[in-house]
Amino acid sequence: METIVAPPAVLPTTGMLLVATDGSRDADGAVRVGRALARRDEVPLQLLSVVEPLTVYSPDGIPLPDGARELVGIAHEARCATLLDQRDRTHPGTAHWPFLVETGHRVDTIVGTARRMDASLILLGLGAHGIGARLSARETSLRVIREASTPVLAVPSDGWGVPHSALVAVDFTPSSERAARIALHLLGAEGTLYLAHVTPRVPIPQGDPRTWEEISQNGVLPRLEALIHRLDPPRGVRVECVLLHGDPAHELVEFAGQQRIDLVAAGTHGRSSLSRLVMGSVSTSLVRSARCWVLVSPP
Repeated sequence: METIVAPPAVLPTTGMLLVATDGSRDADGAVRVGRALARRDEVPLQLLSVVEPLTVYSPDGIPLPDGARELVGIAHEARCATLLDQRDRTHPGTAHWPFLVETGHRVDTIVGTARRMDASLILLGLGAHGIGARLSARETSLRVIREASTPVLAVPSDGWGVPHSALVAVDFTPSSERAARIALHLLGAEGTLYLAHVTPRVPIPQGDPRTWEEISQNGVLPRLEALIHRLDPPRGVRVECVLLHGDPAHELVEFAGQQRIDLVAAGTHGRSSLSRLVMGSVSTSLVRSARCWVLVSPP
């Protein structure tokens, strides 16, 4: 009998959605999806943009506070204009477009604002994830995922509407069950939820006549069925169990691409230095390699 019970989750349809955007095209998908979810679920939406502080130095290397304030003011005005341009790209003809522009460290401000406003979901763009982005610490979505206690949905620039299908990486921990609950809530009243368990490609013990499929079905399928029972999906949501073998992130991304799945979800197991490194094996790889939406639920 499966005994793991996920902790109660604050679900996206029960609270405010926070969309973090710098006004660039990379964030257009997050803005469109956030607005669509807010309309469907009738929840408030807050657009947030962060201007990082600038330091101006004299020829002698002395910081000049007045010069920095002036530059921040200019950057603030430019960001407001950029956000209005984003409005015209993503929702042309919309007049009411409230947003909040804050000055501070980008990741800390996003995470702190989500906590202060009791946001139930942070949405942002997938953005750049190449070697250059890693070296220059520009992987904002990953950095927010690692620091936030709020679920994060990273959306590619072409994202729009609400999800109709979701693939959840299930390792039978409370965090993966929480990810499944949030993904189910994002689907709303209809769609397809895939619950996937990935086993490594290791040799079957010598002398064991069973195939990997038989071993997985006997050990994993009952636990997945128990999870479905706990999730209690609405009638309009079809749930399928998926058994994959190999590297988890690679197999999940491949399956999502083959089935044209809108969203891939996973949980994380902690925020210690070691757990952040371990997290990279699945959640980080999903964010860096997936072409669909990526939902990450914190512990």
